Amino acid sequence: MPATDTDSNRRKRHPKRRSLFPVVVFLIILLMVSSGVLIFLIRNHIEASSGAESVTKISAQNGFACEYSEAQKLYPYSDGVLKVTATRAAYLSMDGSEIFGVDIEMDSPFCVINGDYALVADSGGYFCILLSPEGLIYKQQMSGAISFGALSKDGLAAIIMEQQSKKGAVYVMDIAGASLVQWNSVESGYPVSVEFSPDQTILNISLIDTDGSSMIAHLKQIRLPSGTDNPKAEDLAIYTPETTTILPSICYIGQNMPVLAGISDIVGFSGGEIKTLDKKYGQIISVFSVDSGLAVIYTDGVGQEIKMEYLTASFTRGNFLVLGNSFIDADSRDGKIVVASDDKILLIDAATLQIIHSVTVDQEIIRVGFENNGKILVITADSVREIPL
Repeated sequence: MPATDTDSNRRKRHPKRRSLFPVVVFLIILLMVSSGVLIFLIRNHIEASSGAESVTKISAQNGFACEYSEAQKLYPYSDGVLKVTATRAAYLSMDGSEIFGVDIEMDSPFCVINGDYALVADSGGYFCILLSPEGLIYKQQMSGAISFGALSKDGLAAIIMEQQSKKGAVYVMDIAGASLVQWNSVESGYPVSVEFSPDQTILNISLIDTDGSSMIAHLKQIRLPSGTDNPKAEDLAIYTPETTTILPSICYIGQNMPVLAGISDIVGFSGGEIKTLDKKYGQIISVFSVDSGLAVIYTDGVGQEIKMEYLTASFTRGNFLVLGNSFIDADSRDGKIVVASDDKILLIDAATLQIIHSVTVDQEIIRVGFENNGKILVITADSVREIPL
């Protein structure tokens, strides 16, 4: 081909290349902008998903189905559930199979769980049993009708029972079912609840005295026997807060401050002093210990939304978190609280009241609790399921 023809062809192709170059640059810029927008949207979605609500189909989770009437008798326990009926207490795995069972005869059984131990007692009856995940520890018959029970983390059990010619009695058993102490109330009032201190050395008894013209609440403290050096119980103190209401709930802030709670009052006891709040609650629904503080679930009045506060040892009311319109159940572990409210399950950091995670479920929730493996166990109207939060 002649050289002149080659130069001519090059000149003809050159304008085409230059005309495509702006288009290619524009497409590259558009691709970069689109990529940037996509990255921005994905990042915002990830950040928004942290602590945000998601929908969980309960039937798709690990667990087993059950009838509504059976679900009412199930309690989160260890890495499964405890099924309590009038004739049997059984520990079930997450596939619904029975690990062990104990035959009982109780008209109105109730269940108290603390860690690896479960106390099942007959309200108004005389029998109780203590269980661990390995099976039955003991069966015990009381000398009076049972009205209340409490458990320590190491399996000490305290039973409030009727006692002839007394206002009531508190019977304390060790892990083997042997008697540690029996305290009879003669003049102090009727015992309504009991609770062990975190170190299990002190028994706290909430009393109500009705002899006068109005009800008077007391907190009775007893030091429990600790062995051969201290074989007998010791009366420590009795406190009388300025309230005319029953204070049936007992829990602890930290290791050394017992707290009594009633319908609207929360009273703390520290260093021989009685601590009260400047502002009362409208209606207290639930109170329980969380690490070094106290979780209070309450409303400002009838029909109002459900809220939660976290009280520290300073005993002052601070920020609150709105939970919903109805409270169902709650459990705490390692500074975190799982709450079932309305159709939601919330995982909350107790100290900051930050919602770590929230899910909406498609079944009626009956109970929730932490399993030993860290997962959340949910008992609904027709199933038992695990939810990893």
